[in-house]
Amino acid sequence: MMSKFRSIAFCMACMIWGGTGAQAEVHDIDQLIDLSALTPEEVYRFSPDYLWIEPGDSVRFLNSTGNHTVTSLEGMWPEGAGLVDIEHKPKAEVLLEIPGIYGFRCKVHGRHGMYALVVVGSPESNIDQISYDKVSGVGRVIFERLFAKMQEDMARR
Repeated sequence: MMSKFRSIAFCMACMIWGGTGAQAEVHDIDQLIDLSALTPEEVYRFSPDYLWIEPGDSVRFLNSTGNHTVTSLEGMWPEGAGLVDIEHKPKAEVLLEIPGIYGFRCKVHGRHGMYALVVVGSPESNIDQISYDKVSGVGRVIFERLFAKMQEDMARR
């Protein structure tokens, strides 16, 4: 009888601690050059350029090849989160565990507005520290649009 009880207790413990929660997801962001685009900020872009994900999810950046890169944007990064600097990789996965706002840019095409915004969990941890100091004029327009999306999502949550 005691052995049966231990087996049941063990199974219940496994269910509680061992993965009954949601599995971490991997979200793809592609890096595009669209020569048929009508504006410069549409030619060089991350697609999608905005995501809201859960802590522990990953972002897989595709096509960081040629002149495309993925770099952490100074002033838009949660404290304690490891910085990102991806070059010359067809695929690179970044685990994002610390809640907050993460800004990304392509070093080469940032001047054309190639930026992305990822919100992990909740933006509150660093929303008051967000700085546009390292963002080009076109980038500021892009981030105004991206932050407007984030504000809409915040209102729905």
